Amino acid sequence: MKNIVYRLLFVGLSTVITVFFSEKVYWYVQGYVLWELVLYYAFPVFACLWTIEYFRVRRLAALVLVAALYAFLIEGVLTPVMYEAGLFNPLLPAYFIGWHGLLSFIFGWYIIRKWLLHGYWRRILVVGFIFGLFWGVWSLIYWLPETFEEWAKPGRWPAIDFAVYVFTFTLTLMLGHWLLGRGVWPREFRPSKIEKWFVSVILVAIFALTVFPVLPMAIFKLLALMGVVFLALRANRLREQNETIFVELTGPVKGVHVLTLLSMPVAATLVYVSAVIYQPSEDVIRSLLLEGIPFFQTIVGAGLFLWAVFAVLWPRKSLAKK
Repeated sequence: MKNIVYRLLFVGLSTVITVFFSEKVYWYVQGYVLWELVLYYAFPVFACLWTIEYFRVRRLAALVLVAALYAFLIEGVLTPVMYEAGLFNPLLPAYFIGWHGLLSFIFGWYIIRKWLLHGYWRRILVVGFIFGLFWGVWSLIYWLPETFEEWAKPGRWPAIDFAVYVFTFTLTLMLGHWLLGRGVWPREFRPSKIEKWFVSVILVAIFALTVFPVLPMAIFKLLALMGVVFLALRANRLREQNETIFVELTGPVKGVHVLTLLSMPVAATLVYVSAVIYQPSEDVIRSLLLEGIPFFQTIVGAGLFLWAVFAVLWPRKSLAKK
């Protein structure tokens, strides 16, 4: 029972971290919804943690493949968004690898954890500030009329409201990483058969109820993408004899180092306040945020995914011997 509780805590805290980057950074107009998202996202997160253990993921290339799987599960199983550009169009899968996979899973869950563990607080402070600048700039996309959603709060929030929002959710990110460093991070992730079956059935049921009725052919695209991931990860499992990244990242983190993550909301607030003062035109926001950043994100997502597949399937001999 104790192991189950700790596994659930590990999944829950990991999900809080990924939801921060996948949802709360992506659109602040969503408001303060959190726990519903954590419950929903916990199933893909569980599947990815299980994948890391089963396929003995230790190197970055293999972890990028797991991150891609996370993106496919979020936008291809929980929702049908990944198929909106067409079954044979690779742009949306690459775009979501760039956001959910690289930003949420690799940067938010893995890299920040690694830097906190090793006490790289200066690096977190600088990179966090740069990320915060991006966060503030990206938030301006909801000032455009075409991004308005009837269910969402108006996009042009007062600066003080936006500041409260970004600081509030950064505190959830900080709490998540701090608690993971208080004995929750495991050396291995070995769920029971019941847990595996439960999560698998839930994911299949969600796909069957939300995606399949809308796009029955989507299953072929999903299976093809996941097939590439699992084919490469199978090669990784056959080759890797060492312990997974769970062992590498085991240990406590100092609370004072976690505080450096506050550079994120500070930078985001500075950008937002500057935008409120100087009022950039809709054309500038549109060209940067509806064209520039998504294009860059798609290229990076596709590039790193292809690199990861080739690096795992055909590793350099010097790496294979380690």
